[in-house]
Amino acid sequence: MSFTVDFYEESRKNVRKTIILVMVFLVMMIAFGLIIDLVFGILPIFTLVFLAIASIQTLISLISGKEIILRSAKARELKVNDPEERQLMNIVDELSIAAGMGKPPEVYVIDDDSVINAFASGRKQEDSVVCVTSGLLKSLDREETSGVIAHELSHIINRDVLLMTLISALLGAVVIVQLLAFRALITYLRFGAIGAATKSRRSSKKNDNSALAVIVFLAVVAGLGALFSFIGRLSLLAVSRTREYFADARAVELTRNPSGLASALRKIVTSSAKLQTANVATAHLFISDPLKRKINNKTSFFASLWSTHPPIAMRRRVIEKWIAIQRVSKK
Repeated sequence: MSFTVDFYEESRKNVRKTIILVMVFLVMMIAFGLIIDLVFGILPIFTLVFLAIASIQTLISLISGKEIILRSAKARELKVNDPEERQLMNIVDELSIAAGMGKPPEVYVIDDDSVINAFASGRKQEDSVVCVTSGLLKSLDREETSGVIAHELSHIINRDVLLMTLISALLGAVVIVQLLAFRALITYLRFGAIGAATKSRRSSKKNDNSALAVIVFLAVVAGLGALFSFIGRLSLLAVSRTREYFADARAVELTRNPSGLASALRKIVTSSAKLQTANVATAHLFISDPLKRKINNKTSFFASLWSTHPPIAMRRRVIEKWIAIQRVSKK
């Protein structure tokens, strides 16, 4: 088997996994709205409200997501007069041309010498950015940096940021609905139900039944919301992990040098410092978990469900397999 054949087979596998995971996620989100509509006979009111909330979430994320992420990461624009940062710009330009991108992404730097990391953002290629830590510039050589940049450009080309934004918006809509229903239920139990029950004892059972219906409705929405939020979160994380493998594969294709990315990942995993400007909401964007959570480097079944990134050891193993195949194919 040649290196090229193995690479494309790996790419096809990751594309298939992503399609399946996204379809499962979308079916679950639609089912969330339809189940509530059907149970209470209000089709399609709840589904339409849910989709409206998801649409608003998506628009906000797409319009201002990149700026929010750069601001929260305390990233600054690249300094062209700095030799290390000028070399970074050259690498981004060269790989962008090799990838057939019409316009290279803007380049930003996070001033943190203790951390080796990078991320990409932007809803489309013309509006994209690549951001690296100053620690990456100081710790990686040109080949290693090229491997990391190729990985981030792959996320942009594959529209991974757009994909994750859409999925996150849908999941966020479920969480919002669940929290609103839960808080409304608590408030109603504390105040509304007491008044309704008192009034019903003086008049008829009609108000009593109405109060019970409201309680049941809110409880069902909150319960189903919690269930679908849980399952949706697992699906989101699974998509994130799959896209990391796919970006690794595309980076190898782009650079034709799997050793560069493998060596970069080896250095990244030995860096134990956390990126202070990263947070849970943005952690999945980085090439490696910036919060250095132990779960992302474990291979247990539980860890494989809840990690944002595949273990770097597993990613290196896959890349090193390609290196071995490449060596054999050259003989």
